Amino acid sequence: MSQTTDQIDAVASALFSGVAAQQAAYYATHGAYYQMLWTHSEPPATATAPDSLDERPTDQPASPIQGLPATMRSRLRIDTYGKPAGWTMTLEAVIDGEVWRWSIDCGVDSSRSSAWAMLPVNPPQP
Repeated sequence: MSQTTDQIDAVASALFSGVAAQQAAYYATHGAYYQMLWTHSEPPATATAPDSLDERPTDQPASPIQGLPATMRSRLRIDTYGKPAGWTMTLEAVIDGEVWRWSIDCGVDSSRSSAWAMLPVNPPQP
């Protein structure tokens, strides 16, 4: 697992700095960060082209996030929070048949960051 997560981490780290710059520009113009829905409809088990880039929250324009790789070993989502404002980049991937998730916070709420963790097979429904 660690070799796969290391590969995803390397791509995500490079991607994070670009997303952070784009989020800062979006925030300067709109007074809020951009929320992005999942890039893929399901967590990928191999490098796969995003199939959900046209999906977006109904209250936001087309995604300002540019520079995503043509294929990705994980799917990506950006969640936002306010007061004080921040955002979290979350990645999910299928590794050895299990779904794993990693979150990186960009704001003051470091509790929103998490290391790679396996998701339960049947997560509780809200």
